[in-house]
Amino acid sequence: MFVRRLLESSVRHARWLCGSASVAVLLAAPHAAVSGAPADAAAAGTEADPEHSTTIASGRAPGDYVPTFYVRAVTGPLRNKSVCYVCRHGDRPVVMILLRQVGPELKSLFRNVDRLVERNRASGLKSFGVLLSDEGFPATGRVQTFAFENRIATPLCVAGEAVASPTCQNVHSDAAVTIVLYRDRRVIATHSLRPDELAVARYRPVIESVKRLAAEAGF
Repeated sequence: MFVRRLLESSVRHARWLCGSASVAVLLAAPHAAVSGAPADAAAAGTEADPEHSTTIASGRAPGDYVPTFYVRAVTGPLRNKSVCYVCRHGDRPVVMILLRQVGPELKSLFRNVDRLVERNRASGLKSFGVLLSDEGFPATGRVQTFAFENRIATPLCVAGEAVASPTCQNVHSDAAVTIVLYRDRRVIATHSLRPDELAVARYRPVIESVKRLAAEAGF
């Protein structure tokens, strides 16, 4: 019952911080761009994959302020607590990974992020991953299994679909993974991948972006 109350509390926090009508907005207009942002991915500053001519724009545009939102921490030192990682990390450089699914195909991405966070402690680099789902306990179980089987150090969490809305993190409905790199609470770059694009070759531009984020942090 304690865990269930924490999960319900996290969902309520997300809706309160990101807008109570956000789920309806996402369902009505899944491809809506952030208000005031260019519709074209390249114009918005989203880092496009040159091997894919129809890269989707997912996540807030570079320069946008990252909205705060609460999650239920599943792994890491704050597990089983309702926490706002955006609040906790403050002005530090951060790798935020927003997920629609978890599985072995994501192991390489997370393990590389883990290594870069470990190597760049002096720069203050942080990371966290969020599975966006309203499924509750089944979603929590999948996250726990993924983290345990693949030895993922990055704290993993679960949050309600409200976080995906245009008024919050603006996650495209077709994006299996959206990686948001930010510093000083401002988006620096985003990468988004469809389910059929979750492969090591597709992760390389992401890792290079994370390296640049750490190098430019100036901590």
